[in-house]
Amino acid sequence: MRLTRLVGVGTLGLAFFFPMACTNGPDLIVRTHIDYNKAVRQVMNEELLLNIVRMRYAEAPQFVSVSSINTNFETTSSGTGNVGWTDGVQGPATWGLEGSLAFRDNPTISITPRQGEEVAKQLLGSIDPTNIAYLSGAGYRLDHIFALLVESVNGVRNYTAAGTLPARGGDPEYGDFLVALHSLEENNDIMCGFLKAYDDYDGAVSQDKLDPSDFLAAVQSGKRWRPLDDDPEVWALHTYALEPVIWISPEGQQSEAGKTIIDLFNLDTTQPFFWLSDLKFEQRPTTPTDSVRVRMRSFYGVMNLLSLAVQLPMRDAQGQRALPVLDPSSHPIMVQDFLDVAFHVHEAVDPPKDAWVAVRSRNCWFFIDDRELASKRTFTLVVELLNLQMSRNDSGNAAPILTIPVG
Repeated sequence: MRLTRLVGVGTLGLAFFFPMACTNGPDLIVRTHIDYNKAVRQVMNEELLLNIVRMRYAEAPQFVSVSSINTNFETTSSGTGNVGWTDGVQGPATWGLEGSLAFRDNPTISITPRQGEEVAKQLLGSIDPTNIAYLSGAGYRLDHIFALLVESVNGVRNYTAAGTLPARGGDPEYGDFLVALHSLEENNDIMCGFLKAYDDYDGAVSQDKLDPSDFLAAVQSGKRWRPLDDDPEVWALHTYALEPVIWISPEGQQSEAGKTIIDLFNLDTTQPFFWLSDLKFEQRPTTPTDSVRVRMRSFYGVMNLLSLAVQLPMRDAQGQRALPVLDPSSHPIMVQDFLDVAFHVHEAVDPPKDAWVAVRSRNCWFFIDDRELASKRTFTLVVELLNLQMSRNDSGNAAPILTIPVG
């Protein structure tokens, strides 16, 4: 290349081209996934706590859902360079580089109020008893689950907190049940889970008339082929489902705690387990039974109960702005007996320093202390319960979808 022929032009310009920065999909996930996860979880916790506080003041709760998160990432870059000689090719060279890089995140978040008939049924209707087994399987204590979610067991009443009415005490025996339940749990003598249940069968055929396609078709329809009455030659098509059950070990049944529960609910100890099902009537069984029948609270009922653990500012407590609680001397089984050890919401004038979750309402801060593990566990149990309730027939309000273009 003969540079001496270009001297008369003055300076030599050279362009440096920077390639457009490519958007890297995995890097975007690393930069955004955890932050969005934390943000959604934080607002869900704050919303639930706010609604519990609202119900303490007899206000209607309101839930909204983050239905979608769409974000566009834009990356732009530019750069120029020059080099030249001021005094021919033998003189000193001059050069320079200039460039810029811009990165922008433009999120669009859709927030939808949870309302309508289906949502009302999920929040106002009775909780499904199968949730007891789900929550127990997740590691939550059975005595806390039965204290928080259940209104009565085989006709024995738990305490009740009902919206605009004062809290109502329960039967003294329910307290004995909770104490005995805790004792059995401590010794691993009781479990709550699911058992395969086969309902009435449809037809019966000889085993030699069944082929693999029959078994596959049965599975696809939620049924199973099984020997009829343990006869290996005759098979029947049974309806298949998972049913919640409670099992008490033989050692547990012989313990004082086990005998308390068996006598209280008149359980049939000849049975290997006890079915957990809805209570159809408010009456204690007069003959031995293989079922633990429960009447469940609604999710609003659970929040009403927890709202009684909200500490009130002095002005609100004296001004009768909040729902009253039951007089401690009026009944032996008290709401506070459970809440004193399981849940507490503090109030403060200034933003709390040790808050695990906090919300501002009525010119005051309400918060759960990060150092109170029992309150945190109870609150997390309610969060999981809300997820279970809202997942029922809730295809329109599914978990938020995060869409990230990576072009």
